[in-house]
Amino acid sequence: MQQQPLLWLVTLLPHAIQALPFALSPTTWSVREIPTSQRAAREAARVAVQYLNYYSGSPHQLVYLDVVRKATVKSIPEIGDKFYIEFTTKDYQTNQEARVCTASVFFRQKQAKPAIHINCTTSGSLTKARENDYNFYRQMKKQVTPISGKDIPDSFGFIEPDMLPVWYLAIMGSSFVVWEKTTEERSYTMAQIKTVQQLPRKDDSIAFDYDILLHELPTEEMIYCSLHIVWIPGKPPKVDYECSHNAENGSGTESEEGSTFFGNFK
Repeated sequence: MQQQPLLWLVTLLPHAIQALPFALSPTTWSVREIPTSQRAAREAARVAVQYLNYYSGSPHQLVYLDVVRKATVKSIPEIGDKFYIEFTTKDYQTNQEARVCTASVFFRQKQAKPAIHINCTTSGSLTKARENDYNFYRQMKKQVTPISGKDIPDSFGFIEPDMLPVWYLAIMGSSFVVWEKTTEERSYTMAQIKTVQQLPRKDDSIAFDYDILLHELPTEEMIYCSLHIVWIPGKPPKVDYECSHNAENGSGTESEEGSTFFGNFK
């Protein structure tokens, strides 16, 4: 008598397995190769580069995407798409080839901030970059009058040489914002610093308030963001930010719902 319930469960088990959502079918989770020129492949690589720039902790070691060498994607129904990308980067300052990277970039449905894992070859310019970081840091700590600026670069694309490290720091800090905001449908790059103001600090860090413009694709909108960046050499910056859509002439409307300030201050 006690064996009948067990037999009944064994009989129903195959039907229960078949009813699981998306689940135990090997074809559902198959990985397929996609063209390296495809927008999805390049955008996955670009957000991986943003992640790399942020976690480098070095404004003088920034890189940008060069060539996507290989791209595959695994689609997980009702969860999202996971891209596996191999790509090269170039140094932001010299335009020389810098690193070869492989990354997984997981875009989850209806959710920003893709999950990223990345591995890159060692950069030969690391020592020089760190030296430049400390020179900039020491200079900022010695400032008697906090530095400020606006419209960087200007309408001709020019940046004053002494403001270049301030620009690089903004790119590194905005990389955190871009990583958090990026989805499979929308991506961002920093276009311009509208204003920047150094903030005096009594601890070991340096700090800046930025108002920046992010270029959003594919909408082509300019997104206005306020950033508060605190940094010490060798560590990723701490960033607070608030972004608004429909920015015109440095003013934004339609703030992100429930925003106040986002960031990684904890």
